[in-house]
Amino acid sequence: MFLNRLSGLRTGPLRFRSLGSPRLSLCRANRFVSSEIQAKDEQVGESNTATNTGVILKSERETLVYFDNVYPRELSVWNPLLWYNSLFVDQSREAIRSRLVRLASPRSAPIPGLELQSSIPVKRDGGVFATFLVPRQYTLAEVNSMISQNTANESSKSPFSFFTTIAAFPVKGSPWIEDLRRIPNKTIIVKFQGPSLTEEEMYLLFRRYGTIIDIYPPKDTENFAKVRYRSYRGAICAKNCVSGMEINNTVVHIQYEKVKKTPFVTSFFVNHTRIAVPVFFALLSIVAVLIFDPIREFSIEQKITHRYSFSTENYWVKKLKNFTNSTVTQFKSYWTGHGAEHPMIHLWGERVERVEDLKMWLEENSNTFVVIRGPRGSGKRELVMEHTLRERDNVLYFDCDRIVKSRTDSKFLKSVANELGYFPIFPWINSFTTIIDLMVQGLTGQKTGLSESKEAQFRNMLTTSLLAVRRIALKGYKQNVTENNEVVNIKEEDYLQQHPEAKPVIVIDRFAGKSDMNAFVYKELADWAAMLVQMNIAHVIFLTETIASDEILSESYPNQVFKTLILSDATKLSAKKYVLSQLEDHHEIQDKSKDEKTVPDLNPSVIEEIDEALDPLGGRMLDLQAFVRRVKSGEDPLKALEKMVEQASAQITQIFLSDKVDGVQSAQAWELIEMLSKTPVISFKDIVFKPLFKAAPELGVIQLENNGLVSVSRNRGVLEEIRPAKPLFRAAFSYLVQDDELHVVLKTRYLLRVVAFETGRIKKWEEELKPLGKIADQKLFKSRLDYLSGKIKASSQVIDRCESDIKDLSTKK
Repeated sequence: MFLNRLSGLRTGPLRFRSLGSPRLSLCRANRFVSSEIQAKDEQVGESNTATNTGVILKSERETLVYFDNVYPRELSVWNPLLWYNSLFVDQSREAIRSRLVRLASPRSAPIPGLELQSSIPVKRDGGVFATFLVPRQYTLAEVNSMISQNTANESSKSPFSFFTTIAAFPVKGSPWIEDLRRIPNKTIIVKFQGPSLTEEEMYLLFRRYGTIIDIYPPKDTENFAKVRYRSYRGAICAKNCVSGMEINNTVVHIQYEKVKKTPFVTSFFVNHTRIAVPVFFALLSIVAVLIFDPIREFSIEQKITHRYSFSTENYWVKKLKNFTNSTVTQFKSYWTGHGAEHPMIHLWGERVERVEDLKMWLEENSNTFVVIRGPRGSGKRELVMEHTLRERDNVLYFDCDRIVKSRTDSKFLKSVANELGYFPIFPWINSFTTIIDLMVQGLTGQKTGLSESKEAQFRNMLTTSLLAVRRIALKGYKQNVTENNEVVNIKEEDYLQQHPEAKPVIVIDRFAGKSDMNAFVYKELADWAAMLVQMNIAHVIFLTETIASDEILSESYPNQVFKTLILSDATKLSAKKYVLSQLEDHHEIQDKSKDEKTVPDLNPSVIEEIDEALDPLGGRMLDLQAFVRRVKSGEDPLKALEKMVEQASAQITQIFLSDKVDGVQSAQAWELIEMLSKTPVISFKDIVFKPLFKAAPELGVIQLENNGLVSVSRNRGVLEEIRPAKPLFRAAFSYLVQDDELHVVLKTRYLLRVVAFETGRIKKWEEELKPLGKIADQKLFKSRLDYLSGKIKASSQVIDRCESDIKDLSTKK
């Protein structure tokens, strides 16, 4: 009775005893599990279809056939069958059933009475399980043979048969229709429930489904073997047609070998580290450039043009400001009878000429490579930015001093970015990539090349800036222009030559100044500026204090004569006119507001005091501006001068004469201060033979010049005359020398440093004398001994004299 029930359920325990026998047999007890489950399903009324249970039910008069290649396998979007079926084949359920009937029983070779009972798609494998009712006049084996032959003949007639050939295989096992995440593989695992099959038996069983590459028999402790097919189709058909089949009391269960997914990128990285890591970082750099470089170019353009900012440099803000100023000026002119004066009226005549020359050079548009040289505080920046380029809306001001003084690489890059408008910037990436570079070098033996020095990064930033400058210069350029009803082709060079106002002006301030670090900036900037001028896309103006810039610029732009402007201090007459014009304007404004607490009336006595104050003050622009501000605040002219002299004296003592300064350099500075307090100019030959300068006179003077204490004129490259760095310093020198208390302190400090200097020299000579004193015949080195003894004697006299002076100074306290 149990067998009848089992036969009625038509489930897993029923197996073919051999490949061709239709006789059913009973398997082991543990194979009845599915039958028990299905019986329970029927008792409670649950569905027991193949979709829900994974088991296909069929009667004894039915045959189960597997059709492969009906659906595209869900393995890759590049499967040709996937595109063919998606575009040209109806994949609905009814269309697939009709197609299976046409393949199994075509008009050319029909099978009378053959009926399709059910079709269960397995889209993951690309096939369909079809159950056919076997006609009475045919046996099961005959129907299976005819279905397989008809399917092969019909599918080969398709013009795309190479991709769409369908094969039909009788199902000899008990297939398990599961939707687990078991991806088809070319290798199948054959598990044996019973004694293992031999390789010959496995070949005989599995070869019909496709070409076998290899068979891996089970090892001693294993109960499974592996069969590797050349194609996926063979492995899929074998798994679906053989799994669950009994052979010689052994039930065969088949699974796909688990796919070990190793992505190509991961595999490439693991197996080719030396190539993959540099390639990865190179690609990362390329992506970063593609994303961030356009943003950086736009940011630099914004820095130059201020097109989208609300600052006073914006074009429309300037227009509104000029309109407002002109309206106010007209109102003042109508109300008071005179209008506001042009800002350049406050410049003395020489400066007005310089401004006009500079404007003319920009308009001439011929090799606009300008060098403006002048001492520190001579007003170079004001001359260029406030008077020459005030109305231009495409100016980039670059201050070298802000970047050369950066102590760390990250601060350096941030400073450069601020000057250029280079955004975004990630200074921390350089530190990170340096660590990565060291790690990769340890792993692969070579660097990635991702980390860059600050010099290379600075060069890249300048290159990006060059592209932004070029875009600004060519913003209004059109290749084809209509003139006199004719289309004229204009080249970029011709457009830039005809429109000098379109080219941005690059102002590089404090070029070739003193710098102990980051000195490479000057050479890179010179090369960059030379490139801008050679490409004719910008005007470049260098502001510098020394002639050292000429050598750097000549290397970057050889065989060219630079346009040069020399700014000197104003004459006393020009300085007086400038100061009085500034004070008169301020005095007039204060009179309008009736404020009595501000600048005094410019009566003859005040003008006389101003005239007296300008003698020591000189014509240095920044000092004149500071003097005007003090007088405007309410100070008397002479009192303002006194405060400025005291301030300059404090600056000198802190920078040049303090204990923190090198002893020899401080002593050299005091000697020059004493000499220049007595005369405005001293000759270089007057200090060449002084003890403190004798060892290296030029080096000592140039170092003090670079530090801003003195200025030195040269005659064909040779130092000639020494002056205070600015006129106010001479008054400060006199103040330091004439003030009794300060003079005692500073002079004593100077004498002590001279004593220390001479003592050091004596110790050096004594060290040389020690070995000479041990020689028996002193006559051999008599001349050297006399020289050294003379030196020691002279230094001892200097020390005695200094100590005597120190004693005299101590009595003055």
